[in-house]
Amino acid sequence: MTNNYCYVPIHSLSGELIALELTVLPHQTAPQTGDAESRLLDQLLTVERYADYFQLHGLLCCLTIDFPLACAVTESPFIQQILSQLPFLRLKLSENFPNLHDGPNNPLLRALTDRLNILWLDDLGAGDANLNALQSKMFEVVKLDRQFYLDNISKPFFNVLIAHIRRYTNRVLVEGVENEGQLEKLAANKVWGVQGYYAQTMALDALDGTDGG
Repeated sequence: MTNNYCYVPIHSLSGELIALELTVLPHQTAPQTGDAESRLLDQLLTVERYADYFQLHGLLCCLTIDFPLACAVTESPFIQQILSQLPFLRLKLSENFPNLHDGPNNPLLRALTDRLNILWLDDLGAGDANLNALQSKMFEVVKLDRQFYLDNISKPFFNVLIAHIRRYTNRVLVEGVENEGQLEKLAANKVWGVQGYYAQTMALDALDGTDGG
């Protein structure tokens, strides 16, 4: 049901579109009917419809998975087959994902990576201790929690914080940038991307000009 979704663009600091995050429209609720495999399949088929666009433009796509959806990824051969056809897709785990601090010792995380899924970490700094997860180098991209970013961007140790995170991932993603001064500071710290600064959302049908219904 593509009408339930939109994309949130991710840009480089210079404004180039580099990735899109599939998300539920603000006035919608995520489909809850059916089991986890059905819910994940709904999202994957939505992404698959625009696969040519992602591949043509060299863009990444990410979607957030919770514990049940992660189990569906590792347990369903059908889901695994679809994922193998979407090499640009990334799976983003929230910082409150169960036992995330165990890193590679978490059997579910290990199963995800063993099946060649590329993971992103969401909401770093939201409150849960995830240094172990960060230091495991399991994540291609690490996204700072929005409030954590806003609370710390003006602090003198912000540069040290970003440098520490970049020891474990070359791609730090930031949401909540408010002005060009902050953007320049992020550029000086080699932050990979920003979300919601150059554009808030993008309709699905903007990708190919078709009716998104």
